[in-house]
Amino acid sequence: MRRLMVSLTVLSFGLLAGCGDTDASDATTTDTAAGAGPAAATTDPDSAQVKAENMIADCMKKKGFQYVPHPLDFGDNSPQAKYAGMTSVLQPADEVKAFRAKYGFGGYSRLVYPNDPAVAAPAVDPAKNPNNAIRAGLDPSRQAAYDVALEGSAKKAKAGTEQGAAKGDQGCAGEAAAKYYGSGPSNDKKASAGREYAKFQNDAAMIAAAQKYASCLKAKGYRVTSAQPGMIEQSQFTAAIDAFTQAGQIDAAAAKSALDTEIKAALDDLECRTDYATLARTKWASVITTGNGIG
Repeated sequence: MRRLMVSLTVLSFGLLAGCGDTDASDATTTDTAAGAGPAAATTDPDSAQVKAENMIADCMKKKGFQYVPHPLDFGDNSPQAKYAGMTSVLQPADEVKAFRAKYGFGGYSRLVYPNDPAVAAPAVDPAKNPNNAIRAGLDPSRQAAYDVALEGSAKKAKAGTEQGAAKGDQGCAGEAAAKYYGSGPSNDKKASAGREYAKFQNDAAMIAAAQKYASCLKAKGYRVTSAQPGMIEQSQFTAAIDAFTQAGQIDAAAAKSALDTEIKAALDDLECRTDYATLARTKWASVITTGNGIG
């Protein structure tokens, strides 16, 4: 079976960006890969992922290979992530309401509004990576060398040899990851984030607000899996997305009906969390943004 030419390191870029520190320095992109067209799922040109992909292309060209920059959109900055998920508590209530009144939590709205970018599914299909075809066009020995150039000597080439790569060489992908993502936060930073998040979850005012939030949802007939700060704001979103993903194929009328139900749940959730969200925004915004140090 032909291996998809997408390094795990490259695929992880969008995820690592949420957990690690980034280097703000610019990549050197004076010479791009020959024949490289516009990158698929183009993101902010100043983003670490775009810079890293351009650096990989330059590096691969120096090693005698073509590589097309291929940044992926993981949806981390999508309207759904902003207004439907956990960190939506940090957004202005009127903006959240405007999104949810049309799209709910962003589940069934993908069926009702299939071409609406506000709820489009992230474009992360590795099979669409143009570098697959580039690699496939090489003979076996060149494919092996391509693998080592991209992934380094730590990765075995397809032929099972390391093709003379320097010991410990990270390859072009590894070098780009190190430059723009580093090794992630230190253990001390993770521990510090964990301690701050624990303070948030155990804050007496937050606990009281979370209990009020949960009671309001239950009174409206919703199931609440956890009333803990950091969990309560995800309960209805998770339930709605689970229902959507388990629904299978449904017709347009059923999708519209399901979206109406989802919209009601999303707006009820917003109504119930008023005090909780206000306290979260004013006192714990940085902690909620940073997370618990595990991610």
